[in-house]
Parts: sequence; C-alpha cells; structure tokens
Amino acid sequence: MKALLSAAVSVHTVHDCVMVKVGEFSVPLESVKKLKDLQDSPVAKRPQQRSARASRVCDSPDLPKELQHLCADPHADVNFEELNRIALSPALCEICAYAACTGC
Repeated sequence: MKALLSAAVSVHTVHDCVMVKVGEFSVPLESVKKLKDLQDSPVAKRPQQRSARASRVCDSPDLPKELQHLCADPHADVNFEELNRIALSPALCEICAYAACTGC
C-alpha cells in the first residue's frame, strides 16, 4: 500500500511540473490538455470553429487563464497551432518526446 501511494505521488509530482515552451512562452501541460478539451467541445466541432487559430480560441470564455497571454502575441496563430499538435498527443509530452516539453 505504501509503495502504491508513493508511486501515485511521484506521477502526480512529475505530471504537475511538465511545461510546454512555445515561442517565448511556457505553459503547464495541463493547460494544453484543456485546450484540446476546449476544441473538442460541441461548439468547437462546427467546421468553421475547428481551427486552432488564435482568434477562435482566444474568443472562448473557457480558455485557460495560463493560455490567455498568448492571445496578445503577434505569433499567436503559430503558437496555438503548435500547442494543438501537442494537445493531440499529450502523452508524448509527458515522456518528453517533444523538444518543447520540459520538466520530466
């Protein structure tokens, strides 16, 4: 039982510290996962809203606050496209398969 609890705490600790660097910004992986949830929502499934373009993502009231500062960046579209790629396979980020992911 003690070993199981220890393993769960270790996974949680590592999971919390994984950061994704995109452009000059670093954001928690959990926020990137929420971006995917936002894009998978019924409203975002409409073809005209499926894009990860910053204007569509930034207009959402459900955008995690950790990602909101990216909206003001002149490269927001590129940054959100990169985050979208990572959001599609977050497990790869958790094992640091992406160069943009740190803290493993």
